[in-house]
Amino acid sequence: MSTPSSLCAIVDPIISLVPHAELRDSLRRTFSEEQVAVRSIEAFFTLFPQAAWSNDLLRTFAGSWKATHLKMLAIYGLSCRLQRMADNAAEPDRWNFYLAAARNAETSYEDLGLDYDGQTHADLFNEFAGTLTGDDCWQLKRYRLAEADRFGRWVYGNMVVEAIPDGLLTNMFSEIYNHGEYSIALPAADAYFQLHTRLPAEERSRAMAYIAVHVEDDTEADHFLVVVDALDRYRAATRTQFDAGRAGSLFRSYLRNLAPVMQRLTEMMEHELTSQTAARLSAAGGDA
Repeated sequence: MSTPSSLCAIVDPIISLVPHAELRDSLRRTFSEEQVAVRSIEAFFTLFPQAAWSNDLLRTFAGSWKATHLKMLAIYGLSCRLQRMADNAAEPDRWNFYLAAARNAETSYEDLGLDYDGQTHADLFNEFAGTLTGDDCWQLKRYRLAEADRFGRWVYGNMVVEAIPDGLLTNMFSEIYNHGEYSIALPAADAYFQLHTRLPAEERSRAMAYIAVHVEDDTEADHFLVVVDALDRYRAATRTQFDAGRAGSLFRSYLRNLAPVMQRLTEMMEHELTSQTAARLSAAGGDA
């Protein structure tokens, strides 16, 4: 399984499908200008398969990565807010608010296991994390980085507390970002399991289903375009124009808030690599 060239190269074809030039430009400018954040994210997945990591590090990765994803409650909260607006609106705005709520909610269909016999993405993540770490201790709070907690709270607050456009833009950007990240994570996870575990192919495939379902069916890419439509419906109901400055600021904040999580995890891996090298050199010196 080959590794895609870069996060930007992965997301750009999906961005090309956006019908609005201003929104396309805002998205492309964000990924282009936030290269420090983008490279830090790519660096983590490049390094991840290169060694067998300690249980503590793997648990910290699992607990922290989950905190940056699986935002079903936030999606539901934002849809509820839009439904409230619809309930209090007059025709024809009411239907645009309802459609905005419905389109936003559509991003959680797969997460909730609709059409998949109720198997949720949370279940799939638990399978991935449990196989990776060997137990369920990764769910303990001590294995969740403070940076990941802060990012999760920022996303939730944007979608259930801040202005509705901020919530829709946050959900929208999370979907296009996730499409890129999962596309990079899939070959990295596959390589890790192949190089550092003895799992047979069937068990590896089952463990990676959480990542694979987001990539192979274009799940996140489709969700991204659905939220684009939700924002259009909201703007139609409120008779507002697209605010490129607001969108760009929020998109940049997303990457800048997320990057420290991946940077911290990379630092932990680099520290372990240094320690492993020192231990090997010490052992070699002792044998001499």
